[in-house]
Amino acid sequence: MGRWLKDQKERKKQEIRTHNAQLHAAVSVAGVAAAVAALAASNASPDMSAAHPKMPSKISTTIASAAALVASHCIEIAEEMGADHNHISTTVNSAINARTNGDIMTLTAGAATALRAAATLRARLQKGYGAATFAQADEMGEEGKEPNILTSMNFVSKGGELLKRTRKGALHWKRVSFNINSNWQVVAKMKSKHMAGTFTKTKKCIVSWVYNDTPAWPGREREDASEHMAYFGIKTVDRVIEFECRSKGDKHMWTEGIQHMLNRRANIT
Repeated sequence: MGRWLKDQKERKKQEIRTHNAQLHAAVSVAGVAAAVAALAASNASPDMSAAHPKMPSKISTTIASAAALVASHCIEIAEEMGADHNHISTTVNSAINARTNGDIMTLTAGAATALRAAATLRARLQKGYGAATFAQADEMGEEGKEPNILTSMNFVSKGGELLKRTRKGALHWKRVSFNINSNWQVVAKMKSKHMAGTFTKTKKCIVSWVYNDTPAWPGREREDASEHMAYFGIKTVDRVIEFECRSKGDKHMWTEGIQHMLNRRANIT
């Protein structure tokens, strides 16, 4: 278990490094979007300096409006990911002063480099620390039981795609995984993707129970693949979160793995 905790500590360092790289990439992209929006707005402004003032075309005004919307969304994503407000403001204010092709190309190249670095670190994290190694404990008494336990625990530690239902009934795909932290708490990590997978937003919560008898969601039974769907839930501090699995076999692996983690916590504490 000590070796597993050491692996978890190293994984935490890698996660922090990856997250910081993603923050830098998000702020860099927000800067590029702000520069493009500022340039588009400048081109859409009336030219009153000439002898005959020239009014902007409808297409230039539309592009300026669209660029401003994209820039605003990029800034919002960076803030939601945890980027420092002053850092974002400094980057954006510097970017909107870009006027030449060279300025825009420099900003774009910097953002592209930041995105590649974040993607490399994310891939390295998933490849090198995709599954936790758990020590053997009290289940050793029955032959063949321990490998099955480790398989299910490694399955939920690595995680996968699950359909999550919000409080209002909306459905969203999440990348979900479960692990045990240094305080022996079972933690669920849910990741959602933004901007076609360019950025990810992560939410964590402490799990105290798993429900394997969650009923089917209303309306889902009418779909063609309804007979293959299965549902389970987890109890957190403030609510019960429900998920939809693609099959009963997947549900069994999820609920078994989470339950074994909860059992380990109970045995230790």
